[in-house]
Amino acid sequence: MEYVMESRIQSQGNSMKKRILKSLDWLIKARFIVALIIFILMLLFKIHGSSINLWDQYVSDYKEGADSGLVVGTPRQIRSDEWLVQTPYSLSQTQTGFKAHNEVITLNGQDMVVGYNSPAFAFATIAKPFTWGYVLLGKEYGLSWYWGIKLIGLILFSFEMGLILSRRNKYIALLTSLWIPMSAAIQWWFVSPVGDLIFFMLGFLIAIYNYFYYHENKPKRLGLSLLAAICASGFILVLYPALQVPFGYLILLFLLGFFLEFKGKLRLDKFDGLFIGLAILITGILVGGSVIFSWDSIYAVMHTIYPGNRISTGGSFDKKDIFLFLTNWKMSFTDVSYSNNSELSSFYQFFFVILPLAPVLFYKKIKANFYGFLLFTYSCIQLLWILVKFPLSVAKVTLWSYVPEERALLSFSFTAVLLSIWFIAYIWEHKRMNKFAIAGIIALNSSIYFYALYRGNLRLYLSKVEIVAILVISILVMASLLFKWKGLFSILFVSIILFTGLTVNPIVKGVAPIYEKKIGQAITEINERNPDQLWVGERMMYSYLPMFGVHTFNGVSFTPDLTMWKVLDPERKQEKIYNRYAHIHAEITDDKPELELLNPDAFVVRLDSEDIKKIGINYLVTYKEIDDLKTDTVRFDKLYGPDKDGAYIYKAVY
Repeated sequence: MEYVMESRIQSQGNSMKKRILKSLDWLIKARFIVALIIFILMLLFKIHGSSINLWDQYVSDYKEGADSGLVVGTPRQIRSDEWLVQTPYSLSQTQTGFKAHNEVITLNGQDMVVGYNSPAFAFATIAKPFTWGYVLLGKEYGLSWYWGIKLIGLILFSFEMGLILSRRNKYIALLTSLWIPMSAAIQWWFVSPVGDLIFFMLGFLIAIYNYFYYHENKPKRLGLSLLAAICASGFILVLYPALQVPFGYLILLFLLGFFLEFKGKLRLDKFDGLFIGLAILITGILVGGSVIFSWDSIYAVMHTIYPGNRISTGGSFDKKDIFLFLTNWKMSFTDVSYSNNSELSSFYQFFFVILPLAPVLFYKKIKANFYGFLLFTYSCIQLLWILVKFPLSVAKVTLWSYVPEERALLSFSFTAVLLSIWFIAYIWEHKRMNKFAIAGIIALNSSIYFYALYRGNLRLYLSKVEIVAILVISILVMASLLFKWKGLFSILFVSIILFTGLTVNPIVKGVAPIYEKKIGQAITEINERNPDQLWVGERMMYSYLPMFGVHTFNGVSFTPDLTMWKVLDPERKQEKIYNRYAHIHAEITDDKPELELLNPDAFVVRLDSEDIKKIGINYLVTYKEIDDLKTDTVRFDKLYGPDKDGAYIYKAVY
């Protein structure tokens, strides 16, 4: 009787496993159709993950009947690079005709080819597929397009990378399609150079690999060569050397791996010359045209006080913080107390599981395991940069002087993810290791994890109960991986990844937090009656006003404009304050005009009535009454306010 019951249970278990695998097989086979349907639905319902609802904290007075559009989740204050800079840059473009030089952000405008991958009628936009939606469909659908293309593209590209590293294991590839896009580092830095560069890097590598993998298919070769050109151009035009340098080296290593894999397996033909030549030509046109158009801006950015003059030599990083990925699951629910969530976000990886096994994995086996060996070697090099100080000459020759240790850690962690994917496929294809060796590896890693969690900065963030829980779950994950309990590992690890990534960004519909506000309506009406006038705004208005297409004296200056400060600093004595990437705050006052540096990427300009006249400012958004600041030559007429936030709009008359 017991035997019959056991057989029945085993049969039911096998049946369930077959059904799950059948469903996964269907999903894999139909992945492009599923991706297209999800993308269309995101567009139709104007769904995105922007934190623009944070504008409700600063501009809270909605028009009658308007809705915030927040479906679920929490807008992230720390992602100000997104909701306060990059999204406003893009939305401003939709209101000003997509000019390559946006004339409304700061006194003399900003270069949109250089500035935060903004949509523009320029060669560079061809290499920025995230921004195509703004140009084609406008602001609401454009924002959904941005989030949809990037997220779905990352999922599809990650799947293909999983196929490469796992030797076509479709289930490990499916795991990879969640692992990379849903990692904390991607989600917390989604709208930033991190998300952009990983997208373009994966897209380029997938295009190159599949070009040779499907070499007999000429239409595929043509399409993949075009994809390679777009992604190569996009990668270069991000203009963020702190990650472009380490990722650039990673690209070169993969190209070496592709050469080793396909060497002697295929013969190039005349179409290769045509397709590869076309890709190089397109890349040259997109990159060369963009650099020529924006050279002055690029030069200015390279010679700023911040961030242009940063030089790194490695070694300035707390060793215990290498294991930040162990805490990423918590950051969506409790902010980090001693730093910020974005800076501490990372990728969950198994480098320190692999490290003691390296002699067994690669000794006399490099030729058979060249992807794993290349990734392992490069992971070690990056880890060395993080932990050891190098001579300045070495840093400059290798270009690693551009790479702060914090960004090197992010690059190391991503490389370690790719290595971990290769490792999972390797050990699951081979005979299970000795159980004592497995126990030793688990004990070693658990000890390191405990030391990092209990003795490092992380102890300031985690409770003792949470530390114990992390250790227990980590042991289960490592044990299920090394003992080849594939089902348990998949359930545990996918749960960790999804719990970590899905909870970071909110789900939002539309752009009501910006455009459905009473003050926004007033700004629009004034601008329609009297366009092309110069505005200035206190508090967060420096970023809000440009989204309505109004010319704003202060804004986010991606490229410093040294000439706009001649009125206040004719001898350029304060150039160190404004020659930087900066959020430019403004205060209207009767005190002496001045510039004050608030932090490396922000300063405040204090303006009196006479300076407002000299600069030519016509409208002001303030958070106090300024009628008494009038002089014999300048007066201020109130047009709006106060609203719920205490905001006023004044017209300067002189």
